[in-house]
Amino acid sequence: MKPKQTILMFHPALAPYRVDFFNELHRAFDAHFYFNLMNVSDQKFDQDDLKSNSEFSSNYLQKGFEFRGKSFRTGAISAIKKHKPDIILCSEYSPLTCLVFAYVKLFKKNIRLYTISDDSIDNSIERKGARKLLRNIISKNSNGVLFTSEAVCSWYKENVSEKTKTLELPIIHEDSVLRGRYLDSLKEAKANIEKYNLKGKKIILFVGRLVEVKNLPFLLNCFSKVENNDCKLVLVGDGDLREELETLSEELNISDKVIFTGRKEGKALNNWYTFSQTFVFPSTYERYGAVVNEALLGGCYTLCSTAAGASSLINSKNGQLFDPKNETDFIEKLQAAIDISKPLDSDIKTLRANKMPFSFDEKIGALIKQL
Repeated sequence: MKPKQTILMFHPALAPYRVDFFNELHRAFDAHFYFNLMNVSDQKFDQDDLKSNSEFSSNYLQKGFEFRGKSFRTGAISAIKKHKPDIILCSEYSPLTCLVFAYVKLFKKNIRLYTISDDSIDNSIERKGARKLLRNIISKNSNGVLFTSEAVCSWYKENVSEKTKTLELPIIHEDSVLRGRYLDSLKEAKANIEKYNLKGKKIILFVGRLVEVKNLPFLLNCFSKVENNDCKLVLVGDGDLREELETLSEELNISDKVIFTGRKEGKALNNWYTFSQTFVFPSTYERYGAVVNEALLGGCYTLCSTAAGASSLINSKNGQLFDPKNETDFIEKLQAAIDISKPLDSDIKTLRANKMPFSFDEKIGALIKQL
């Protein structure tokens, strides 16, 4: 049997929406994973739970410092010398990626180097100055870039470089794994339906940080203008705007229809995807938005902002796209989603159909062949 190629991954931190991808790399290659941080900088995930679902070992580049929101870490060159990889995957165009890029180009030209970019088309267009310069230099002189959708790949080919090899890597979970967790959360779903008196209601769900770019005042204002007598708007998350949003819901006279659950993980989060009829993602700026995939896997009809990279997951069968700055556009589509929803009138006994337009296996299989 031909020995597995060795792959070395440098990534900022372990996050739930990357575990399935990393597990698949571990199965397909002799893979080694190095992280800059012990946790994601703007969200603190349960790392013990993530590691329990990881088939690989996590290594950390602990020496270094933080400066202006960037991690400057040493130890990457030692990791390359230790593992002698055939392939290196780096995240974005960070200081660490620049270091690895320079080292490979100068001393290890036989190593295939790829970068992973989570940019949407809007983010790609907005790159300026040093960030744009680094992107252009590294992407044009590496073996390829992994983008989140074919649309971003096409934009890059047309606007940056036709010669750069582009690969597609949506930020998605393995279907069977996450849906298995959803199935395990049905007990919690029944408990929340009872706790919040949701039987007979139409549930509109948002999951994410309660911060400015998520555009939640827009969501509340629009929700107040639709026919919502039998609806509940559920905001799962926490952040700086929570108090302001609670006050706004009172001013709009919808406080009895809006539920703030706080931040949730695991079953406490997963169960909401199993019975909420409509998922909304109204961000004005969003590189991707892993929660859109999570909602579709749970069977939610999804309204997604055109500003989100995950808008590539939406088609005429599973939801609609909307302009996150156009109330009229969103109100019309939110009302239509409410109108086609059936009230929650029975216990949740099984999962709804998966609404993803493609499977994790399809995408990861194609990627591994290209690497």
